[in-house]
Amino acid sequence: MEKYKLNVNVNEGQREELVAELAYFGLLDRMLPYQAQECVGQSLLRGACVDGTRRALETAVAQARALVFEMGSTTPFLADKYQDLRWVITDRVVHGSPVWAAVGGRFFMFRNSQQRMMVGVESRCVEGSDSGYMFNAKTTVDAAAPTALPSDKWVSVSSATLASHYASARRNGDTPTTLPENRSPWACVPEMRITTVHGLDDSEPAMAAALRQLAALS
Repeated sequence: MEKYKLNVNVNEGQREELVAELAYFGLLDRMLPYQAQECVGQSLLRGACVDGTRRALETAVAQARALVFEMGSTTPFLADKYQDLRWVITDRVVHGSPVWAAVGGRFFMFRNSQQRMMVGVESRCVEGSDSGYMFNAKTTVDAAAPTALPSDKWVSVSSATLASHYASARRNGDTPTTLPENRSPWACVPEMRITTVHGLDDSEPAMAAALRQLAALS
């Protein structure tokens, strides 16, 4: 998809005028396909600047750099509908963290009550449920964005895993004494590939302001 990059010298008023014109001519999605996600990132950064703490600023910067990303197992392991999904940040918040939606609208990635990034359907996202199809076993306390989570800590249930791989897969929490009948239903994904597709540049005004404020705390 061809996209247009705005000059950093374009002020907010000029940007709004351009967005309005592109929308009028039906060109917004083509020329600025990530406009909505950029607005979410800018909002997160402005909120962090008001908060002023290092944690808030670092979290917002990490999230604004991962507005859109793709994810899938590096080797055949996940079922097709869970493989190579593209995720976009939304303006929804669950358990204090933004929600990412998979393109197509069926799956959502959200922080559950155990502070882990969970993949589930709409109803699970609304609840902030600990139930879903995949999650990362690392808590998100020290990882603000999904792209910062360890690639070898993702797990999946049988419906999200290729049948040919699920039965023999290592399970989350496996120990040498684990009995087969008591095994966890969560299979460890050998390794997840996460690739950032789009995020705010450091020169973008809201990002630059947050980075300056963060530098002042050093």
